[in-house]
Order: sequence, then structure tokens, then C-alpha cells
Amino acid sequence: MSEPTQPMTGGTQPLNPVNQPEEHEPFAIGTVLKDIYRVTALLTDTPTLRVYRVALLEPWDHCARCGAALQASDQFCEECGAQVEEQTALLQETPAAQPIGAALLDDLPDDPARAALPTVREVFVGEDSRFAVLPDGTSLVRFDTLLSEPNTFVDQTDAVDIGIQVARALAYLHRHGLALGQLTLADLALTNKREIKLADAGAIRRSLGKEDQLDDVEHLGLVLEKMAGIQRQTRRLDDSNNPSPLDSAFATILSDLRAKRITDASILAQTLETLLAEQATPISLRVRTGYATDVGMIRDHNEDSVLTWDLRLNWDAKPVNVGLYVVADGMGGHEGGEVASGLAITTTAQTLVPTLLDPQLHAGPVSSKHLAELVKQAAFQANQAVYEESVRRKNDMGTTLTMAVVIGDRAIVGNVGDSRTYLYRDGKLQRISKDHSLVQRLIDIGQLDPDDIYTHPQRNAILKSLGDSGDPGTDTFEVQLQPNDALFLCSDGMWEMVRDPKMAALFAEHANPADLCDALIEAGNAGGGEDNISVVVVRFDALPIVQH
Repeated sequence: MSEPTQPMTGGTQPLNPVNQPEEHEPFAIGTVLKDIYRVTALLTDTPTLRVYRVALLEPWDHCARCGAALQASDQFCEECGAQVEEQTALLQETPAAQPIGAALLDDLPDDPARAALPTVREVFVGEDSRFAVLPDGTSLVRFDTLLSEPNTFVDQTDAVDIGIQVARALAYLHRHGLALGQLTLADLALTNKREIKLADAGAIRRSLGKEDQLDDVEHLGLVLEKMAGIQRQTRRLDDSNNPSPLDSAFATILSDLRAKRITDASILAQTLETLLAEQATPISLRVRTGYATDVGMIRDHNEDSVLTWDLRLNWDAKPVNVGLYVVADGMGGHEGGEVASGLAITTTAQTLVPTLLDPQLHAGPVSSKHLAELVKQAAFQANQAVYEESVRRKNDMGTTLTMAVVIGDRAIVGNVGDSRTYLYRDGKLQRISKDHSLVQRLIDIGQLDPDDIYTHPQRNAILKSLGDSGDPGTDTFEVQLQPNDALFLCSDGMWEMVRDPKMAALFAEHANPADLCDALIEAGNAGGGEDNISVVVVRFDALPIVQH
């Protein structure tokens, strides 16, 4: 590079290099800039951006590893433990005429939205280059590394919070005529304080207008999809008001981003903030519950077990509805299947009810991730109880398990085996759980049609159940309930005998949950009654408005 000697106005400092390379070649290893920075590695070399790792040759007022403030006498950073005398940093070099990257951030005003942007320690200029010094990033954990294992995702609530922080940063950049560039998972990182940071912002550039801003917003949406593990589904623009009942509100927002219904970073941040506030405190609903179980037309005894548990209370002058609903279909013959299913529901209740009674759980923000972990733990304990009893009895007892934990308008469904949980909404019955069965697996890989699940000779072969040692591999699903919704739990003796549209028609005919359960049992027996039949129906209504 030609010798950079001209100072830049605005408080930045001139460069005084040693061992100056020529003709815009990268600085050689060992080059010392400003008597402070010794080049130790060239990390990136493009026509518009070079990134060097540099060693700091004298004490610095901020830790180059994490950015924390340092005192003159500090030998170690109190935040990350880095040795002050052995600090390193990143040095970005970009053309002075058309700079990109962190050098563009130096003159921007302070704003809380800057928190997600890289901390720029110093900017200085040369004859034809502009330089920015950043923390070296070794204390950052990038999300592409954090989520590198298959099927590893960020909890949706956390992803919403991350989206808010990055959307605010985008809006801040856009207000000042800058664009971020094509954001990827590798560009986002966690600090040692679990804060969100853009790792280096090397792609920041002067915005060309609305197209650049829209591109920033779209790429943030793609990153959030990958982060939360939300499957992309193409939806017609006129379907925006008719999302799937099982779509989370977050998935709907991401769909709006793909369809360009949200194009502004500020609006995206506000939309996510509203969602986060709505998710923090569940809305109470009026609950009506019914259940029924029957031996069926063929079997001589009933191996199913059913549990319903409703709690209605006023806490802090607010009504709260809490519920636990379970159906278990036992296997193992007389004194086997019914024992297994009974152990499963009682152990599930013993594990979950004390926690569900804890006022702290429903008095404040409710974490769906925490509820899902509680459901998995309950299924694990139930599996252990069934396994230990099968060892004691020396038989092969086992059971399926499907359950729903409800707090206000939040439901977490857990499932092992082929008992099912459905959502009834707007006249349609939609399955929430997914069967752990051989036939379902063959349907998933395209070897069978969906209707084969009712007639295939191996339709009763299940791939997961409670009763083996270890983790049963419980699936969990989140549903945000609405007034007039219903949850429907049943054993396979119900859904194998009566197709989903017919069951949905019975829901439309019978508003009373107890009457509906009786009608479902009757329909199951009329359809053949080949197995035990168990059903639980939980209807949700808006609470009446009380006027004083």
C-alpha cells in the first residue's frame, strides 16, 4: 500500500507504519502500525476488505478480546481473564474512497440499538485506506458453531428476542444510510455475557436505498428460520389471513417476511416486540372437560388409562387455568397393559402436578421451552416406572403416552407411540402429535399413502413406547390456544375406527364435552370396536366479562 500519512477529520488518528508494503499489497507479517499494532496474520483478503489479526504492543484502555474497559494498572481483564500484555485484536482495512465494514460505524451517534453491533475501538486512515480496530472475537461463540449438531435449534422465545435485537440494529443502520449485507448464522454470535453481537460486520456498506434495506430484512428472516428450526412453507399471498392452526405466531411473522408483507426493520422489531409481550403472560380461558373409556367390541378387558386434572384459581387478582390431560394405551396382556398405562399416568401426574401448582410458574412469564422440558421429564420418569415394574414382574409390559399440559392459552403436547392429540379449530380436526409407528415411518419416506395407516397389516407395529430402559424419545409440540378451540386426546382404538372428518363432525354436533365423549365412544364401537377406546376432550372458551 502507498504510505498512509494524511489524517482524517473528526477525531480519528493518522497511521505511521513500519516495514511499509508497496503497491497495495497486504501488510507483511511483523509489520507494526502506529507503534501499537503488529500484524500476526492475514485472515481475509478481498479487493474491498482485508482483515488482519494484530498483537497490541502496549497497554490498551479496552480489552481486545471482549471489549471490557481496562484500568492502566490491570494485568488481566476482569470480564474474560485475557492478559493485558498479550492482547490481540482484529484490524479491518478498506479503501478510503469507498469504505465498508466496521470503519463506517465510527462516526454514528450513540444509541441502544448499537449494542448488537461490533465494538469499534479505533478508526484511523492512511493515504488510500481506512482502518478499524475490533476485539479479536475469540470470546464469541458463533451461531453456526453453536447449532452445528443436527436438529439443534434455538428456543423460539429466544429466537424472537434475538430477532428484536438484530432488527433494531438494522433499523439504526438504515436510519444512517447504511446496509448490513447478507446476514448468515456465522455473522451472529453470543458474548461471554450471553449477549447478541454481530461478529465483525465486514459487509456493512453505504445503502443504495429501499432494495438494500429490504434485502437486510429478508436475510434476517432466513437466519431466524434456521436458528429456530422452522420449516419453510410456501404460502399464497391471499392465504395470509388463514395460517395453519399449528403455525406459531413466530412462524407466521417469518412467512410474512418471505412474502414481503414486512419490509421495514423498524416494523419487524415492533412486531416481534408485540409477540414477545404476548407470549410472556398467558391469557386465561374457561375450560370444560370430558372423558370416557370403553373396552370395545372385541377385547375382554381394558388396558387403557385416562387422566384429567383441572386447576382453576385466582392468583394476584387474576384468573388462571392450569390443566394436565393424559391418555395411555397399555400393552402386555392381563395384568400387564393396564398396569403399564396406569403407572404411566400416575407417574406423569406425580411428576408434573407439584410443578404446575407452583404459583411462580403461572404468576409471571411462561417459557414454552421450560414447559416442554417438564413434559419430557415426566415422560422419562413414567418410562422408568414402567420399565422397573416390567423387570420386577418379568414381563414385557409397555404403553403409549400422549399428554397435554395447559397454562392459560398455552399448551405443550407430549407424545410417545401412536395415541394421538388433536386440535379442533374452526370446524376442522388437525393432528398435533405424530405417530411413532412403522406405517407412519413408511408414509414419511413416501413408500405408503396416508390412508394406508388404517389398513396396512403392520399398522399396529409401533417404534416407540414406554417400558424400555433409557430415554423414550418424547416428541413435544407447542400450541397457542384460542377461544372455541378444543384439545382431543385418544388411543388408537378411537382414530383407527373413525376417520378424522367423522370425528370432526361429532365435535360440531356436541358442544358438551361429556356428551361428545360418549358419542365418540359409540362411533368407535359402531366402526368395529377392535380395540379399547379412550378419549379426552378439553374445550376452551373466552372468560365472561364481568362488569361492576
